Amino acid sequence: MEETLIKRVMPNSLEAEQSVIGSMIMDQDAIVTAMEILLQEDFYHKQYGILFDAMIELYSSGQPVDLVTLQNKLKEKDVPQEVSSLEFVGELVRAVPTSANVKYYCNIVKENSMKRKLIRVTEEIENECYAGKESLESVLDKTEHDIFALLSSRTGGDYVPIRQVVMNALEKIHSRTEMLREYRQGLLIWITGQQDYSHRIWY
Repeated sequence: MEETLIKRVMPNSLEAEQSVIGSMIMDQDAIVTAMEILLQEDFYHKQYGILFDAMIELYSSGQPVDLVTLQNKLKEKDVPQEVSSLEFVGELVRAVPTSANVKYYCNIVKENSMKRKLIRVTEEIENECYAGKESLESVLDKTEHDIFALLSSRTGGDYVPIRQVVMNALEKIHSRTEMLREYRQGLLIWITGQQDYSHRIWY
């Protein structure tokens, strides 16, 4: 029995990407919200990533963002006519009932982008395991690095290897232990000194 090959499509939401772009054209506050959550690379459909980047450039340079300025910016970037046309961009605006939900749309786009990145990371790990050229330790180190780098891109933190986290914790414990030991020694010296002083007074 022949196996049927099913081509799987990477996670994405065309409607969410369209709604993000439409909201950004409708409302400049939506541009700020989108900037805080998304990057151009988060768009699966490249044409919307291009539109996103163009609007960010306009906004960041203090220029108004509307259908006319956006179309002009797209022409400057030599974007294909089917993407830079007023009809194409205008349709995106008409498809969005309100820009109030832009954060929700952005989160959908971001979530799908993270899923695609995770798929690529796991595929690379799988390929390395099948190839058998790297040691297990090397593969595990790379896996740790790639997964934590992916998590950091979501949280905005920096990747710190598990080994380093453990070492930092041990150093803190050691430092506090040393402080406690020094405190006890100092306390003992003080008590001994008080006893000697009392002894001299008594005699």
